[in-house]
Amino acid sequence: MVQTYLNLFVRGGGERGFTWHRAGSVLQKQKGVEDLAACIQTLHHLGVSGPDLTALTARSAGAILAGALCNQNPQLIRALVLQAPFLDVLGTMQDISLPLTLEERGEWGDPLIREHRDNIASYCPCHNIQPQLYPSMLITAYSEDHRVPVSGVIKYAERLKKAIQMCTTQVDVNARVPSVVLDIQPGADHFGPEDFHLSLNESARQLAFLYKELGLSLNQLKTRRRRK
Repeated sequence: MVQTYLNLFVRGGGERGFTWHRAGSVLQKQKGVEDLAACIQTLHHLGVSGPDLTALTARSAGAILAGALCNQNPQLIRALVLQAPFLDVLGTMQDISLPLTLEERGEWGDPLIREHRDNIASYCPCHNIQPQLYPSMLITAYSEDHRVPVSGVIKYAERLKKAIQMCTTQVDVNARVPSVVLDIQPGADHFGPEDFHLSLNESARQLAFLYKELGLSLNQLKTRRRRK
């Protein structure tokens, strides 16, 4: 599997300074989703990849853009790997008993303000799932994660599976059925397992999932190497 790195940026990150971050926060979050879609489309137009060979990996708050992209443009990618994903933005930001809710209103907005609440609801991955063919997903959550409630991850996975089931019963029986794998790891916190071997096993599971969903195989890789 080839990983390609180009200078493609998504508004909302801190890699290009405060102004770039502010351009993708609070009421501007949708711009980050649009940027992510544009980056993927650029890779496709350049011939670097294609929809059936494109996968995303995201963790924590990065899962918001990835999840929103899958709701809005599911045809752009084939597979998605999420770790400790923040997916139920609307539900989480309305629960002030959670440790990061008040602190992160400067990033996502305050749902007590109608404009902010409507904006969060417009892109929240968990609240915009619809019957369609989604990319296959491997979702890893951690039972002791105090930053991202596991309940929100489970809610997202259940809604996603239901939407895919509703869609696939209405299309050709030979159509591809996306896989949704929810892996809840016991004991680990938001940053995953501290044990090196457990962390290595987790990475191996992710790679195996991507190889399967992208239709890759060792024979294909050997053939490509011989051609080079």
